[in-house]
Formats: sequence, structure tokens, C-alpha cells
Amino acid sequence: MSLDLSGRPFVAWNVEIPEVLPLGNPPFDPQLAEHAVSSFATAAAITLHVTKRAGTNAHHIVEATFKGLARCLRDAVRVESTGVPSTKGTL
Repeated sequence: MSLDLSGRPFVAWNVEIPEVLPLGNPPFDPQLAEHAVSSFATAAAITLHVTKRAGTNAHHIVEATFKGLARCLRDAVRVESTGVPSTKGTL
């Protein structure tokens, strides 16, 4: 997963989730994970690229997707210096 806190919402979703019956209380359909992530990206105005690397269990795929998103966000907002982080002028 990669993200850009750019102010330009976009999601590239490359995650195949097996069809399963919604479970839990209240039930959650794993197929709604894409909608949840897309809605979050739109509301937060961020660009996300989400790709499944491995896995066959729908629960574990969804769990890893949300955990990966949280870790990417944590890394993106971490303060590492006093300057403004940018690649402008170096690419």
C-alpha cells in the first residue's frame, strides 16, 4: 500500500476478496472493504494504491488491508525534521 496526502482523492484497488457470507454482530460483508477505503480516501482527500500481496481468507485480507492503511498513515504524518518534507525539485 502507498498513499499521498495530496488533497487529490483517488484509489487504485487491486485486492481480490473471496466471496463469503457476511459474519459478525453486526455482520460485515468483506466486499464492502473497497467502498470503505474509497469513501475514506475521498473524505480525507488522499491518494491510495492498495494491492493484495498474498492471502486467501477474506477476514485476514480485510484485516491486513486496514492495518496496512493505518501504518501508512502513521508513517505519512510522522514528524522527522523541522523542514517541510517534499521531493519538489529533486525528481
